[in-house]
Amino acid sequence: MEAKPSIYIPVVFKDFPGFKIKDLKEWRTDKRMEIILEKDPDKVHLCSCCQGELKGYQDGYWITAKHCRMMDWVVEVTFFREKRYCPKCDKVRSEEVFFICPESPHVTKDLAWWINRLTEITSVLRSSLLVSVDKKTCYRVDKYILARLLQGYKIPEVTKICVDEVYARGPSQLRNGETRDDLFLTIICDLKTHKVIWVSKSRRKEALDEFFILLGKEACDKIEVVATDQHEGYGASVREFCSKATLVWDRFHLTQKFNDALNLDRRDELAQIDPEGAMGDLMNNKYRFLFLKRAYKRTEEDKKHINEVMRLNEKITKMEIIKERFHQVFNCNSKLEAEIVMAEVYQWSFDAKAWNIFNWIKQIREEETFWNYFLFKVTTGLSEGINRLIKGIKWQAYGYKDMFYFKLKILQKAGYLNSTLHLQQFCFPT
Repeated sequence: MEAKPSIYIPVVFKDFPGFKIKDLKEWRTDKRMEIILEKDPDKVHLCSCCQGELKGYQDGYWITAKHCRMMDWVVEVTFFREKRYCPKCDKVRSEEVFFICPESPHVTKDLAWWINRLTEITSVLRSSLLVSVDKKTCYRVDKYILARLLQGYKIPEVTKICVDEVYARGPSQLRNGETRDDLFLTIICDLKTHKVIWVSKSRRKEALDEFFILLGKEACDKIEVVATDQHEGYGASVREFCSKATLVWDRFHLTQKFNDALNLDRRDELAQIDPEGAMGDLMNNKYRFLFLKRAYKRTEEDKKHINEVMRLNEKITKMEIIKERFHQVFNCNSKLEAEIVMAEVYQWSFDAKAWNIFNWIKQIREEETFWNYFLFKVTTGLSEGINRLIKGIKWQAYGYKDMFYFKLKILQKAGYLNSTLHLQQFCFPT
């Protein structure tokens, strides 16, 4: 008697705990493959809710679940899922099927992992087209995987970090009891690895507090430098939790504040002359950014325009000199050298009667945090670059309504919450 020929099954399709392969069907025209499973005689039926052992058979139903593609073929797994009585729950429950993703009974865990890997490099919509699974299911599966990865995520030890906020939602998405601060996310980055290590909701002090509490006192004491803007909430949080760290104000935010003061003085000078005349046409808001631009960045046409204004207006000439001298302060190699340059800017702004610049310089010179830059010379430039990446993530998905999922996607694409983690950090419930 001839032996019945066995069906060849690729190794990747043989891992179905509690079941064994009964048959394999192919539709070559549609490029579709269906694997038919049957229950293993030694299978122990466990409750899908409490994991307790199920008793007498009650009912059941057939399930067809999508599996990982083989070449260009769609692969499906079909099996019978039993419903039995659970003594612990005192209810009839469906049995636990270990190769099915808990978030969706129509997707296997292998495919769920693959969807998550695809979303690291492309959008959920494109991933759904690649695996032939609807977009909503891909979103649910991806969020589930990332949420479980977050449970095993441990914030790495850091010594130098930068903190900045990114605009996450529009004003129309404000909920009851929320303020404008809730429209932002706080992004914490490691200045050494250039990775996002945590994301918190809002830009309040509590957002940064959350990070330091998760980090722990011992790890907080190891932080040497925290670079941030002049946001008081962030500064208060650093002083409370990282008493040994040096708080450094970002030079780019300081430059922005200086430019605001410079622009106010330009407007004040414009108001003193004839705004409707020829001189007013050379100084109006149309040329605002031209006056703020560094001299070496101007085009030949820009230089001609500025030179003409400086020829006609002495105060604009003095403000141009003050601006260029202020930018040189960040190139100083020591605090003493920086103090000399700031003293010059302070005196020159007083002599030029540029009162907005004068008052801002007077205020900033009295802040000890300002001088910390010349001890470490770190900035939040990394955060600003990552903010551009985050805007790309949001643009790719046409915006996010689910802020928790948005946070997970940032950690996935700009941090460590992705396939670079050890797989044992992720664990499905058993």
